[in-house]
Order: sequence, then C-alpha cells, then structure tokens
Amino acid sequence: MKKTALVALLGFVALAPAAQAQVKGIEITPTIGYRFSGTLSSGYNDGSTGYRVESVKVPNALSYGLSFEYPLHPSANLEVLWSHQSSSIEANWAPPGQPFTTQKFADLKIDTIQIGGMWLSGRPRDNVRWYLDFLIGATILSPSDSNFNSMTRFSGSLGGGAKIYASDNIGVKLGARWMPVYINSSDSGYYSCGYYGCYTYYNTNYLNQFDLSAGLIIRF
Repeated sequence: MKKTALVALLGFVALAPAAQAQVKGIEITPTIGYRFSGTLSSGYNDGSTGYRVESVKVPNALSYGLSFEYPLHPSANLEVLWSHQSSSIEANWAPPGQPFTTQKFADLKIDTIQIGGMWLSGRPRDNVRWYLDFLIGATILSPSDSNFNSMTRFSGSLGGGAKIYASDNIGVKLGARWMPVYINSSDSGYYSCGYYGCYTYYNTNYLNQFDLSAGLIIRF
C-alpha cells in the first residue's frame, strides 16, 4: 500500500511541470507597424452639379495596437486585437469643366477591435512558430471635420506571420494583415429578371488596407 502511494506521488510530481507548461501561454503583444493606403469609394458623378469624384482614399500611415492571446490548444489560440491608425481622408475630384485634383478633406482616426482564432505551427516550446489568424469585429472611423460623421462598421481581417521566442516569456511577433471594412451599399440602377423574379445590383464600398507590423511578445 505504501509502495503504491509512493508511486502515485512520484507520478503526480512528474506530471505537475507538464500541467503548468500547458496552462502557461497567455500572451500580450504591443505592436507598431505601417498600413498601406485603401480606397473608400470610387467613380461618383453628380449629374445635377457636374462635380466628379474619381476616388476617396485613406493614405499610408503608421499604425500601432495591442493583441491578447489565450491558449485553447497547443496549436490554437483565442485572439483579441485592438489596432489604431491616424491618417486622413483624401479625394481625387474635379469641379465642372476642371481637371482632377487631389485634396485632403479631414484627418481620420481608425480604431479596429476584433476577436477570432489563431492557428500555430509546431509545439508550444518551439523557438519559432508560424501563425495564421482570422478575426471579425468592428472598425470605428472618426474624421476630425464636423462635416463628416463618425461611423462604426463591421470588419474582418486575415493575418499571418511568425513568432520568434528568445525565452519562455519574451519574443518578437512579425506579421502581415489584410483588413477589409464594409462601408456602405447603394443601388446601382441595374436590374436582372428571370424565372425566379427580379433582382437589384448594388454597388458596395469597402476600405481595403494592408498592414505590416512588429511586436514584443510578453508571455505569462
């Protein structure tokens, strides 16, 4: 009986570090990056006034943010992301009878809050782990000019990159991310009718941006 109890105790002691290693893995990562320009809308013609808008864009700018990861499996994490960009709204437009010109209309702050899943290669103790994630949430666009309304829109993102660990607690996260944001939809004026009825085609505007970032991983 004593021998059995001793074996069980030794087995528990041997398994304890492994259990702690499985629980350990919560990560907080502040990031800084560079976000490439995206188009909000394009191809607008005001027939009543003659004003023409070729495109409305958000120029390139620095970005920064914070991500939180909670391990669900050795190869999967729950991820929460906040990302911020300070940029502007620029339009390539033309008054009646005039050539097109690019003009800045307002500063623009973009805040994205998303949640989703991350897949990780290899094992938790590997020094280098590749990752791929898919997130959904909301993006808040806040112009500085009161003539433009702030808006909150549904958004998603697809990211990937590598995590490089210098120790159990510190590492570097390098990533790239595609960040589409739904803006609005409008009637295109085109219709299609068939056996099942008639359908209206809509023009849908998205803000499509790409972000490159680097961050300091702090693992608990």
